[in-house]
Amino acid sequence: MAHPVEGFIRKTGVMAGIFNFVLNPLFAWLGNMAMADVPLTGIAVDTAITCILMPLLVGLFISAETRRALEAGILETAGPPCTRAGRLLRHLPDRPWKLGLLLGLVAAAVVTPCLVGLFSVFGVTSLSFFAFALLKAVYTPLLAYAVARWVILRQLAAVVA
Repeated sequence: MAHPVEGFIRKTGVMAGIFNFVLNPLFAWLGNMAMADVPLTGIAVDTAITCILMPLLVGLFISAETRRALEAGILETAGPPCTRAGRLLRHLPDRPWKLGLLLGLVAAAVVTPCLVGLFSVFGVTSLSFFAFALLKAVYTPLLAYAVARWVILRQLAAVVA
């Protein structure tokens, strides 16, 4: 992959991660201003909702940014994808909202059961508000970076196709 593409992915992914590092704990606080303990069921519901909405929003914003960068000539395509992952990305929806929603549903189907399962194995039935906010501050930036990367690569695959 061309250096400018990787740089764009890194910069955009880090920015998406930073926004989610700040905003997701803030939204957790707004939803729980009493800062009460969060039961495992609440963690599961919040994780599923976050995993669906966050990739949808990241997909919409990152797609627009990628299109602007392509139109401005800041970003050039790296040619046809030569890896299996690149070829698979071409089969994903090219509409930003569909792509974001699909990535969000997949993330929710993977992250939520893994998180609940991990907590269940260790006997965790609830988290303090601060532990819950810290959890969101840790996993949402990583997920945002991954989603941003996939969205950018999918947009570039659409340009090459």
